[in-house]
Order: sequence, then structure tokens, then C-alpha cells
Amino acid sequence: MLLAGPLAAQVAAPSPLVAGDELARAAPGGWFVAQARAESALQAGFPATAAAGYRGLLRDPALPAELRQRVTLALVTALMDAGQLPEAEAVLQDYDGPRTAAYHLRAGLLAAYTQRLDRARDALASSRLEDLPPGDKGWWHFLQAMIADAETDAARKFAAFTQAQAAATSELQRLRFQLGHEQMRLTREPPSEAALAAMRANLERAASARQQTYYEYVLTYAASLSLAGRRTEALAVLQNQLALLQPAERSAADQFRLLLGLIAGEDSVTGRRAFQELLRNGQKPENQRLALQLLARGAKTPADREQLRRDLTELIGAPAQHPIIEDLLLARAEAALADRAYAQAEEDGRALLERYPGSPLRAAALGVRLAVAWDGKRYRAAADLVVQMRGVIAQGRERAELGVLLAEAFFRTGMEATARGGDGRGDYRSAADAYDAALRELPAVVPVGTLIFQRVLSDIRAEQLESAARQLDEAAGNPAFDPVSRWQAEWNLVKEMQVRGQAQAAYARVDRLLTDGAGGVPLELRIRLMWLRARLSFDSGQHAATLQQADELLAALAAAPGIDAGLRSDVASTALLLKGQALLALERDEEGAALLDRLRAEYRGSNAAVYSYIVQAARYTQREDLVKAQELLNKLADEHKESEFAPVALYEAALNEERLGLDRNLRAAYTNLLERLIRDYPRDELVFYARLKQGDLLRKLNDLPAARQVYEFLVNNDAGHPDVLLAQLALADTLFAQSANSVANFESASTWFERLRDLPTAPVDLRAEAGYKWGYALAKRAQAAKEEGTRDQLDQAVTVLWSVVDAFLVDPAQAAQLGAKGRYWLARSLLELGQLHEEAGQLDEARRAYQLIVEYKLYGSAQAQAKLARFQPNREARP
Repeated sequence: MLLAGPLAAQVAAPSPLVAGDELARAAPGGWFVAQARAESALQAGFPATAAAGYRGLLRDPALPAELRQRVTLALVTALMDAGQLPEAEAVLQDYDGPRTAAYHLRAGLLAAYTQRLDRARDALASSRLEDLPPGDKGWWHFLQAMIADAETDAARKFAAFTQAQAAATSELQRLRFQLGHEQMRLTREPPSEAALAAMRANLERAASARQQTYYEYVLTYAASLSLAGRRTEALAVLQNQLALLQPAERSAADQFRLLLGLIAGEDSVTGRRAFQELLRNGQKPENQRLALQLLARGAKTPADREQLRRDLTELIGAPAQHPIIEDLLLARAEAALADRAYAQAEEDGRALLERYPGSPLRAAALGVRLAVAWDGKRYRAAADLVVQMRGVIAQGRERAELGVLLAEAFFRTGMEATARGGDGRGDYRSAADAYDAALRELPAVVPVGTLIFQRVLSDIRAEQLESAARQLDEAAGNPAFDPVSRWQAEWNLVKEMQVRGQAQAAYARVDRLLTDGAGGVPLELRIRLMWLRARLSFDSGQHAATLQQADELLAALAAAPGIDAGLRSDVASTALLLKGQALLALERDEEGAALLDRLRAEYRGSNAAVYSYIVQAARYTQREDLVKAQELLNKLADEHKESEFAPVALYEAALNEERLGLDRNLRAAYTNLLERLIRDYPRDELVFYARLKQGDLLRKLNDLPAARQVYEFLVNNDAGHPDVLLAQLALADTLFAQSANSVANFESASTWFERLRDLPTAPVDLRAEAGYKWGYALAKRAQAAKEEGTRDQLDQAVTVLWSVVDAFLVDPAQAAQLGAKGRYWLARSLLELGQLHEEAGQLDEARRAYQLIVEYKLYGSAQAQAKLARFQPNREARP
């Protein structure tokens, strides 16, 4: 027969199923984190870092169209901010999304930056303010200000700039408008030589007063020199004026240093020095923030960012607290995050949040910490941070997307827990709830079908199959639940039902789905579902239905010429295998054998063809024709040594030798088959079970010392194996068998039995078996002893045996988990308990032990009733 029990999960029959246990979906969480990180970098003054992040997102072919369009426009913004106007123009030209207000706004800004005023006006007219998202409304007013400045309409420029400042959605955006306002000086038409001469004359006349008008003349003259291409002279003017300023003129110094840095450029030594001085000694915090933004914008390489972090560290650590300490912490965190210096980024983000809980930069700091947690795969921490971010972000697109990110964080936490061998069901339940909440908020870039799919998958992994089925049934009528998402989710559910032994329910579900029609389902997925239905009908014992469904599957395959060649071969071969299995199950052996021969001829070397030897050998074993079974198994092992089923054939052949029962058969199984399996396939999952079986064979050969060595090897070297408890129990059995003349062996056996009985993570059946064997060992040891204290040992045996009954039969929760083996060992425990009470003259307690066997309909009920009849010859045993 085919492998059963703990080995069943180790060997799967060939199937045309997709790799892995379930169909998966591209998860949006990573996209949202990457997008948020790039946006945060842009707001903090790192446009080159932001542009790199956006480009990385756009390289992902699975990025949804709507999100791709949004990221493309964000990349245009970052490139404009970095001064890379030709690159921004190229990206905008390649944009293939709808020409929305957001698109026209960026086209207008690009045109204004490059002095194409007509195009800027047209784009502004095409970009209606009410159609823009909140983050773009301020830029719409700023574009108006740029056009007004180019038209030398000071009043209109001032009004538009004021509106831009009022519409800013954050302090960082307000700062960007202020910086843009200062840069307008350097984007006008170049002045004539006559105009420059007039400006210089005005400057000289106002020099004696040194009032605000004079400072404005200096700024205008320096900017005009730069526009005229006389940049060196412009820098000299500003540097000379800075040298003449008095301490009381710090406000003017701020303006001069800012313009000096803008003319020199943030990439130059002169520009950086000007911004550093402004950041360190500026009079107004808003000017210091401008300097910080410009220094960040100039930090385009890892070396630049490392130097920036050193400069910021000096300012942050100064004895007197810096006026914009919160901005400094965030900038250092963003610079560290850009270079994956996660410890520094986390430390600064945490410091900002803990020291300044009311900071307007709170959301940005949380975003840094979220990126650190996500990159580090600390998804539980990421979930906590998402919850905090949702608490500080108003209703809208970003908050809705954070809801999806929260669900994915829980989902990934469950994945990580499962990968470590832990229990991720609670996290998957949290994910299911979070996806359900996200479905109510409906973030635009995540299709409804994807959210429902993930909701169902979370329920499946949480082992809430009824909830998953209910969700699918309720969503079936939702027009937004696209057919592909629905059927992929159905596939996952049915596959999990199959794995959990719910073959009949799974078959009924997939049969109903296919019968009701599969409109819109990709052909390959429909073919897979038809195959799964045939497989499930076989697993459910509906073998005649399997024959019919396999024929329907083969006909559908023949009518689908465009299907992938590899899938076609897999489906056809496994369908023939299923038909052959069904024929053998129906005892139509000649037809089944002929079909399997055809399979091996038409699909020679395929997994299905190789596995067919195991199927046919199992049928011969069932008919007790072990010679023919061995011929097939040996043929597989000898001719298909590279097949994943070769170790299975060797193991099955060893079992057949064991069934023959003679010592020479047991030795052949040990040496010729199992030892070959271990030697030739050392990494195969069956090696553990082969060694375990070798120990069992040695016990049958009465070579207990050698058997003990085998079990000890497994216990010591395979401690993490899921079935190592079987080796521990077998070792205890062997120690007990060697304990007649060894107190040490008896005590070791008892220790193992006790440990396994009390191990809460062990299967209930195994715990019941260990408990019985411990009690039995104590009883036999006491009965064999003649010295004082025998009564105490018998009492201990009775106590242990009753503990097994009390824990695993009387307790309803544990009793519900009992399998056939567990019920067998409970019956043995009660029979032994009754016998001990009889021998002690405690007939009422013996009677009660036997009655429990009858009441619970356990193994040995006839024997128990016979014993009860002896106690009460004139009364029937209570049924």
C-alpha cells in the first residue's frame, strides 16, 4: 500500500499544480512603503534620493497602472526639484496616463522653469484647481506666481504666492514655496548692460543709508549679474557685502548667504559653505530650514550624505539646542535611511517622536521608522507604526493605502512566524480583519479583487476555512470581484480543504463551481481546476466519477491548442495516472494495468509515468502478490535513480520485505533497501523514516543494542525533525525491553515515557501511548519485584494509568482529538487498570474500568463485557 500516517505528507503524487501551496498575488505593501519613502525624501530635501526611489518602483512590471501613473508624475516633481529639467521633460513626454489636472500642472511648472510662458499659461488653464489633490493645490497657485513674476506683475505675484503658502499641506511644502520664491530672482530674462549700470548706480546712491532698500538693491544687482552670465562678479558682490555687515544686520546676512548659495549652487564648495553658515547662525528658523533643504538637495552621493550627517551631528550635539532641532533630526534620519544606515535612521526617528511628541514632523518620522522596520522584515513593528501613522493622517488616499499596508504587515508577520516554525494563525486573523476594513475604505490603486483575494487567503492561513468559504460566497455577486481573482481564491480554498482531509467537501465545491460555469477564467486555470476536481473525486472514493472527469479533462485539453506545452504534458499524463488509479480501485485490474502501460509508453520518464510503478505495486501489495510488487518497485529504483520517487520505491520495497516476515527478509530490508536509500539519497526526507524503520527491524531481529543505537542517533541528530517524538518513543520501548536486569535502563525508559505523556505539543495519540507504556512498565516492574515497596510501585502504576484515562478520555477537549490509535491505547490502559484492581481485590474499581471501555465503545469491548459478566453473572453489562 502507499505510504500512510506521518509519511503521507512527505510524498505527493504528481500533479500539474502551480509551484507552492497556493496561487499568490503581487502584494502592494512594498510599493506603498517605497512610495512613502520617496515622498518623505522629497519633502525633506533629498530629491535625487526620491527620484531613485521612484525609478525603482517604476521598474517593477507588476506595478498597477494607476499607481504607475502617480509615481511617474511624482518622479517628474523630484527631477524638477533636483534641477534636472531635461530629464523631467523626457519622463513627462513618456507618460502614458490620462492628461489630468496633475499632469497639466507639472507640464506648466516645467514650461515656467524653462521660460516658455505661453505653454505655462496654457497648462495652467488646463489644470483646474478643484480637480487637483490637496498636495498639488499650493503648486497651482505657485505656478500663477511664477507666470506673474515673468510678466513683472508684482501685485499678482504677491497674491498668488500668498495663496500658495496658505494652501500648503505641511510646513515642509510651505518651505519649498519660500525657496521657489527666492529662486525666482534667478529665472528671469537676462538684463541689458544699460539696466545693469542703472542698478549699480542705484546701489551706490543707497550705500550710505544701508536700509532695507539698500539690501534689496544688493540682492537685485547680484541676481541680475548672475542672469547676465557674470556669476563670478555676482558672488564677489555678495561676499563683499557680507564682510561689511554689522552684527545687528543678521537678517540681511541671511538673505545674502541664501542668494550666494543659490548662485554658486549647492554642489559647489562656496554654495555649501554659505548654506552651512546660514544653517548654523541664521536669524530666522525659516531661513535655516531653507539652508537645510538646500544642503540636503546637494547631498547626491553616499559620500555627500555621510558628510551631511557629520555636519548635522555637530549641530544636534551642540550645548545649546538648535532652533530647528526637529528638522535636523529628520534630515539626519532621511540621509541615514537613503544609505541604509538603519540603526541611525531608527534612532533619530525615535528621538524625534519621543522628545517632540507634538511635532508637525511626526508623520515623517513615523514614515522613516516604518521604512526601517519594513526593510528589516520586522512586520509586527511595522504594523504598530502603521497604526500610529493612521492616527495622525486625515481621511483620504494615503490613509486608505495605509490600511492595506497594515493588513499586509499582519499577513507577513504570520508568514515569518510560520517560517520559524511558530504559530502565525493569530496574525493571519488580524490580517483578515484588516483586509476587511480596507475593503470598506477602498484605496483606488488596489483592485477590489486583490483585497478580497488576500482577505480569503488570510482566512485560509488562519485555518478559518468556513469564514473563507463564506467570504467567497458573499463576494461572488460583487461585480468588482473579477473572475481571475475569484477563481484563484477558490483554488486556494479547495487546495487547503484537500490538504486538511476535507476531500468530499472540496470536491463538492469545485464540482459546483465548474458546473455553474467559469466565465472569464483563464483557460489554464480552468484546466487545473478540472484536474483538481478529478483528483478530489478519487480521494473521496468516487472512482467512477473520476473516470468520467478525467475523460472530460482530456477532451478539454485536446480542444485547447494554445495551452502551454509543459502544462499540456503534465495534465495529460497525470489525468491518465488518475484514470489508471480509478480503474485499479474499481478492481478493473487488466484495464488499469493496460492504461498505466500506455502512460509509460506515451509519457516515458514523466513524473506520472514513474509514479505509476508505485501505484501498480501498491495494488499488487493489496492483493498480496508481493513478488510482482517488488519487481515494479525495484524496476523504478534501478531505472529511474534520479527520480524523486526512487527513495519511495526503496522504502515501499523494504516494507514488503518486512511483511514477508522471515529473518532473511528483515535483513534484506535493512541492508539492501533502507541502507541503499540512506546512502544514495542522504538529503531525502525519507532518510529519517528509513533509519526509524531500521531500528524497528533490529528490534524484530532481537538486536536491541543496535536498535537502541539507531534511535539514539535520531534523537541526538534530528532533534528538530517534526516526527522525532516517534524516535524518542521507540528509544523508550527499547530501553524498557533491556530493563530486566538494568535499573538504569528502566529509569531512562520511564523518564522518556513520562516526558512524552506530559508534552503538550505532542499529538494526543502519542501521549496516550506513552502514558499507557509508562504505567504498564511500572506495573510489570512491581510484579517482578519481590522486595518491600511493591505495593507503592503498583499504586504508582495505577495512578499513571488513570492519569491517561482522565486526561485523554474523560476530558472532552482532549477526547475530541483522539484518533484510532489513541483510542486503542486508552482501551489498553483501562484493561490494564482493571486487571491491576482485580489483582488487588478492588472489584468495584475494576468493574468501573471495564464499564468505561464499553461506554466509550473502545477497542476490546467484547473482552470488557466478558469480564463484567464474571462480576455480575445475573445482570447484563451496562451498554
